[in-house]
Amino acid sequence: MSLVLVYLAGLGALSGRWLARQHLAAKPWLSAGPLLSRPAAGEIEPTARLGLGAFLAVVGLLFALLVAAYGMRVPPGSAGVPLDPRLLWLTTGFLGLASLLLHRAERAARRGAEADARANLLAAAAASLVFLGGQGLAWRLIWEAGAGRTVDAAGSFFVLITLLHGLHLAGGLAALARIACGAARTGSPAGLVRSIGLCTLYWDALLVIWLVAFGILFRTPWSGLIDVLCRPPA
Repeated sequence: MSLVLVYLAGLGALSGRWLARQHLAAKPWLSAGPLLSRPAAGEIEPTARLGLGAFLAVVGLLFALLVAAYGMRVPPGSAGVPLDPRLLWLTTGFLGLASLLLHRAERAARRGAEADARANLLAAAAASLVFLGGQGLAWRLIWEAGAGRTVDAAGSFFVLITLLHGLHLAGGLAALARIACGAARTGSPAGLVRSIGLCTLYWDALLVIWLVAFGILFRTPWSGLIDVLCRPPA
């Protein structure tokens, strides 16, 4: 459960930073100047971004609990998931590429480079679809191997975690398609900078969640750290 505690500690630190930016700890009766000073425009978090952050915090906690449950349920040294991890390394690369392309699209939209922004949006959507297709192929291979239909805990957790992550990604793809269609219809991605920024935050969260899940399901350079955070003390 250490992973959940680390996650909650990080969430508490982010919440404290946000509250500090809203000047909620200020004591106007002890300071000189206007009594009702408002935060500067750049310090006010947009409502949509705040709502998305709260949603991602809940989703992150759900996946942290699932990963912690995997660490407690699947014993160390078990056979694990009967799947060649090279397929998932490839799809992980496409998910990282999609996140990178969305950052490029946001920067292009901010500087008014409409063609670049549209191209990066479409490329990010294509890379995300490739990731989702690769996950579908992995599920099929797992299913054909019988791991998802037996009492094998590793295979069942793989199907559950990746299925939830795939649904999470599918929801983001629907929003991304709406933004890409809006950019193509209006011809002005600059007017969609805030929406593209929300998609970028969403994809960054998708990538982080997947890297943690990938680290515990398969052997990766960061698997040792995640394993230590998830396994109960011996």
